[in-house]
Amino acid sequence: MGLKGDLATMGLEDIFQWLAVGKKTGILELNGFLHTKRVSFHDGRITGVWSSDPREYLGQYLLAFNRITEEQLREALATQEDENQLLGRILVSRQLITEAEIRRIVQLKVDESIFDVFLWEIGNFEFHDGAPPPQKSVLLQLDVTGIVLEGARRVDEWKRIKKIIKGGDAVIDAISEAIAEMLPLAADDADVLSRLDGTKTVDQLVIEMRATDFKINKLLFDLHEKGMVRIVHPGGRLGERSSLQLQRARQLVEKQKLQEAQTELKILLDEQPRLQEATRMLEVVEHLLEDVSIDQTLVPELAVSIEELMQAQLGPNEAFLATRVNGVWSIKDIISISPFASEECMTIFAKLLKRGILKVHKAFPGGTQPGERRF
Repeated sequence: MGLKGDLATMGLEDIFQWLAVGKKTGILELNGFLHTKRVSFHDGRITGVWSSDPREYLGQYLLAFNRITEEQLREALATQEDENQLLGRILVSRQLITEAEIRRIVQLKVDESIFDVFLWEIGNFEFHDGAPPPQKSVLLQLDVTGIVLEGARRVDEWKRIKKIIKGGDAVIDAISEAIAEMLPLAADDADVLSRLDGTKTVDQLVIEMRATDFKINKLLFDLHEKGMVRIVHPGGRLGERSSLQLQRARQLVEKQKLQEAQTELKILLDEQPRLQEATRMLEVVEHLLEDVSIDQTLVPELAVSIEELMQAQLGPNEAFLATRVNGVWSIKDIISISPFASEECMTIFAKLLKRGILKVHKAFPGGTQPGERRF
């Protein structure tokens, strides 16, 4: 027996409990206005999650926990493409991480991916009864009850957080005197506080720390409660009406009605020009309309000085990709380790090339550069 509907009508808590009580086996597909997730069940227990959100890929979690470097991830992903192996298995075989650590991080990744759906304001679901899980995956056996209780707790906490930090465009600054009185600090608190400069947005912190929206907002909220940070700007330009408009634009893109999506997004941005979600989506749409084609095997390099790059007023996603340009990695290499969708990365590279910030050249044999010799 299948089940489908709108998350506004039947919440995730009720869906999970129905699947657990009925000891269902199959795939629960969850569609938000930006991402799709599939949760696999066996006898009413969660065995795994697949997500279209690049931020939730295993490699991004390993980077966030400083278990591997970007170079190690890039090399492992290249091997994965050639040999069609699980990323975790490749890293274990290279003795970069243990199987126990991989399983722990995979479970954390699954938990966080599901908890994120509890915070969705818009979405729909469909349960595919009896559908098998992906053949190549690390299978878990997670009890639904604990997931549901934590998800409900986060929903309540998220409501409290959003009264203070209203959106990803919020800007927060540290209060040095208060911090000095609270030493020593927990590692996560020290990390986030070291990055605050009075101009950086919450969205930028999420990218820099490769953390979930909930984690960063919760850290900042708790620090605010302790009097260690102040709110420079509360943010919060994404209201209910904007969410519906973004959902409609996303649906238009999926149906390849790009001109209509472009019109919808431009109307929204006329009303709210600093809405980052709409800006990013519009860049993708306009990239598709222009049919800009870039060879991903080309190697980008800076066409400006570091000083000029710092003054180029790049967005957080643009800055992330630009700072990974080293004259050795190809565009494909950089995309593989980034927490953004491939289409968005290609749009950003096209934009940076047009602005003259980047230039590209063909990869040299064996990764050598002009003036270098290999022995």
